[in-house]
Amino acid sequence: MSKPSLLILSLGELSTCMLEAAARSDLFDTIIVASRSKQKAQERAGNAIIGAGTEGHFPNIMAEELDFGAPDFEEKLRNMAPDFLFSAPSLMPWWKLDELGIDLPFAAFTSLHLALMTQLRNRLAAADCGTTWIGASYPDVINAVLNRTGFGPNFGIGNVQEPIAKIRIHVARTIGCKPHEVEVHLVAQHAFEYYVLNKTRFDVLPPHLLKATVQGRDVSDVAAKVLRDPFPFPYDLHFNRVTASAGIEALGALTSDTPVAIHLPGIGPFLGGYPVIASCAGVDIALPREWTMEQAIAVNQASLKWDGIEDVTSDGTIVYSDQTLNALHDFLGSTPGMLTPENAQQQASALLRTITG
Repeated sequence: MSKPSLLILSLGELSTCMLEAAARSDLFDTIIVASRSKQKAQERAGNAIIGAGTEGHFPNIMAEELDFGAPDFEEKLRNMAPDFLFSAPSLMPWWKLDELGIDLPFAAFTSLHLALMTQLRNRLAAADCGTTWIGASYPDVINAVLNRTGFGPNFGIGNVQEPIAKIRIHVARTIGCKPHEVEVHLVAQHAFEYYVLNKTRFDVLPPHLLKATVQGRDVSDVAAKVLRDPFPFPYDLHFNRVTASAGIEALGALTSDTPVAIHLPGIGPFLGGYPVIASCAGVDIALPREWTMEQAIAVNQASLKWDGIEDVTSDGTIVYSDQTLNALHDFLGSTPGMLTPENAQQQASALLRTITG
C-alpha cells in the first residue's frame, strides 16, 4: 500500500527541520520541497536526500518552485495534489526578533505571521485541493483566527506537545516506572511552555489543565510538581528541531491506521492546545471524563493574556492587552488597534519599517 505525500511550503528554519525529520521518518513515499526560489528548494532537498540516504532512508524528495503570491499557484498545487501540506511562513521569525533584542510582548508580532498565513489561506481556499493543512505559524491563535473568518488550517504543531516528554521523564524517575507508562493529558496555550521548559522555577504558571496516570493510578500531583522543576532549554535555532519532533509525532499519528494519543494546538477554530486521538481517519479532542470542553476552552482563553492578548473574538478579531498596546505605541509611535486578517499586512509593514529602521 502506498504511503501519503507531504508538501513542505516556505523553507524557513522550522520547515527545514521538518524536512530533515520527515525524510528519515519513513512516513511518506514523496516529499515535495517548495520555495519561491527553485535553487533554495533544490539545495534543501539535496541536503535531506544525502542525510536521509546515509541513514538508510530513501523517500522520493522533489524540489519545486512554488510561490503562493504567484498567479500559477493554484494550478501548480492541484497538480502536486499533496496529502499533507506543512507551512510556517512569517515575515520575520521569532528567533530573528530575539537576535535583534526587541523587547515586546509576544502578541506584538502576531501580524508578522498572520499577514502571510492569510495570503496563503486565500490561495489554498481557491485551489480547493483537499489537502490536510498543518499551519505552524503561532497556531494556537493564528489557526483559530483563520478558521473563524473562513478557510483555515486543520491543526498546528508545537508548544502543547513539547512539555509532555519532560513530564513523563521526571514522573518516571520520581515514582520508579518507565516514561512510556506515564499517560499525560494537558490543555495549555502557547505561553505555557516557556514557563515549564525554563532554567527558572515559576510557582505561578499560565492557566492549564493537567492529568497524569500510571497504569490507572493518578499521579497528577507528582506531575504538577515536576513540571515546575528548573529545566534549562535553548530558545534559539535549536528549538526548531524540538518543534519538528512534535510535528513528526503528529504526522506519525495522522498516517496511522490505529488511533494514537497525542497533543495538538490550533485545531480548527479552537484556541490553544488539547489532548487528541489522531489517525488517518482524523483528529478528535480527547479530554479526561472529569474535564468539560467548556473548561478546556476557558483555560486556553484565559492563558492568552500571558502572550499579551486580551481576547480573540468569535469573528476572529485579536484584541491586544493594554500592556501590548502600550508597548506597541512606544515602539511604533502610534497605537495599531485590533488585529484582523484584513489589516494584518498593514500592521506587519509598520512593524518591519520600525524594526529595519
